[in-house]
Amino acid sequence: MLVAGEISGDALGAELMAAMKEMSPFPLAFSGVGGENMEREGLSSIFPMTDIAVMGPREIVPRL
Repeated sequence: MLVAGEISGDALGAELMAAMKEMSPFPLAFSGVGGENMEREGLSSIFPMTDIAVMGPREIVPRL
């Protein structure tokens, strides 16, 4: 299970997934939450990353 909540985390997650696939002698399956980069690497996202991506108090407070 991998989770990325914003664009830079999605990029790092995709790099991690690529490295794991390269090192693994067998196919890997990834699930969790991520964006386009992680989905390109094979992530099956359980919901859109944008559902949890928030910045600043104005966006956070209404979600509490």
